[in-house]
Amino acid sequence: MTIGFLGPAGTYTDEAAQQLFPADARVPYASIDAVFEAVVARAVRYGVVPIESLVQGPVTETLDNLFRYAGRVTIGDMLVLAIDHAIGALGKPQEIRRILSKDQALHQCSAFLAHTFPQAALVETPSTTAAMEMIVQQGWRDAAAIGNAAALEHYGLEVLARGIGNPPQNKTKFAVLGEHHHARTGVDATSFVIYPHRDRIGLLQDILHIISRESGLNISSLHSRPNTNGTYRFYFEVEGHIEDTPVASCLAAVERALASDDVEVRVFGSYPRRMFNEPRIHTIGLLGGTGQMGRWFTPFFEHAGYRVLIAGRTTPLSYQQCIAQSDAVIINVPISNTVELIHKVGHFFRPGQLMVDNTSIKTQPVAAMLEVAPEGVEVLGMHTVFGPTIRELRRQNVIFTTTPRSGELAQEFEGIFYKYGATITHTTPEYHDRQMAFHQNLEHFTKVVLAEVLRAQFGKPEVMATYSSPNSRLSLITMGRVLKGDPQLYAEIQTQNLQGAGMIREYLRIASDIGEALMRGDAERFAQAMSACAEAFGPAFVDHAVATSNAIQQATSVPLSRETLASSSGA
Repeated sequence: MTIGFLGPAGTYTDEAAQQLFPADARVPYASIDAVFEAVVARAVRYGVVPIESLVQGPVTETLDNLFRYAGRVTIGDMLVLAIDHAIGALGKPQEIRRILSKDQALHQCSAFLAHTFPQAALVETPSTTAAMEMIVQQGWRDAAAIGNAAALEHYGLEVLARGIGNPPQNKTKFAVLGEHHHARTGVDATSFVIYPHRDRIGLLQDILHIISRESGLNISSLHSRPNTNGTYRFYFEVEGHIEDTPVASCLAAVERALASDDVEVRVFGSYPRRMFNEPRIHTIGLLGGTGQMGRWFTPFFEHAGYRVLIAGRTTPLSYQQCIAQSDAVIINVPISNTVELIHKVGHFFRPGQLMVDNTSIKTQPVAAMLEVAPEGVEVLGMHTVFGPTIRELRRQNVIFTTTPRSGELAQEFEGIFYKYGATITHTTPEYHDRQMAFHQNLEHFTKVVLAEVLRAQFGKPEVMATYSSPNSRLSLITMGRVLKGDPQLYAEIQTQNLQGAGMIREYLRIASDIGEALMRGDAERFAQAMSACAEAFGPAFVDHAVATSNAIQQATSVPLSRETLASSSGA
């Protein structure tokens, strides 16, 4: 099998081709155009060309050829190669007056060249190795070449400096060109171009809406290239395979919805997703993954491309086995068992893993993880502030309590939730628990007390139906939602949050103060409290609350009937 690549030999593209096809013959071509032509003519089985640089972005010659040969040449794979530029010469550094290399290499090393060789002229050559050949053949001692160190040494040049790129660790993505897409792997990407032959205001916005909002696809890359008629072609890479229904349906929807704009869609290929910075997290373990939130996490992480392992009291996989096979482990058990389980399994973790707890209380679990996690294990507290019934993560609150042992793995883990639209908040365990004392302890407490008052005064909620205002109906609805919860879990929240009692104590103090004033006939204390709070919170909060309340009231404008209340209460 013969592999064509952008030559000459010794270039980074040659190195990429060798890594991809180590046992096959390689043929260098003088240009990217020539590699594409060789693939089309079937003179080679595959072609390898650069497609994107971490520093400079897309390789425009490759994009233009993908558009030109769409349908005849297909991207079947990608490779990300670290580009470690070095500079070499026959002479000494003080002799250098010219720097020769390919245009991209010169740009990628611009900071080093400006600082170290400010007097040198920059000369573009067809490739990095072409620069080396010219210097050696001509015997130039006043010229230096940029390329990889191995090639410089191969041509007999002395390496003057290594790692001269800006940044030093540059990377380039190379495309494998052939006849067919890559088979589905479950972690794929698809490249295509959308070419509107006419322009109008809002056209790109409409395209993005179809891809991101309607189809729910993540755009991993987007570039534009001009046409000679003044319009632009938009080059996309999205997550997913062309054989996946969301991807295929998306492209069909673009053509259908924008038919009046004379939009043309050309697919370049589907292949395993390759990122410039490969993720370190591939497998996520769930300890306690058989519960409701565990059953939510599993499809969420699998859809995001991760392998998910579940361990519980009744699963074939033990806690120790689950931890051993995972990169990140979420401890997702009832609050009363969390600290105990952390102490039980902490010693199973190894350096290079991430330990996460997902509970609505943070102080004790985070302290326990920091206590038992071995050196080199990252620790992160998490609270997904939603239940297992939500359909998508977008705009849902997720709180992270970072620790002195939260590093790159923790950031990568947080990025999963950010990518799918979660509202991320970072805080301390103590402040988190203070907030939860209000949102959970106090909220549940007041609703249960309200229910007890209703039960004592009226017996059953159905007698409230014809007396309730829209606002009181909302109060009854939220009361009913709390009562639908797990009494034992809600009771545990009340006792486990160390700040819960203080929040309820403060509530009772203020309630007693205002209540006693009202019982004395002093309505001014109530009015004063109401005015003071409205002023403190500000008109923006109050107006937004009223608008939101009005929208909710419109959505729930049908009164609660006696029949509905009787049916829901089991009467």
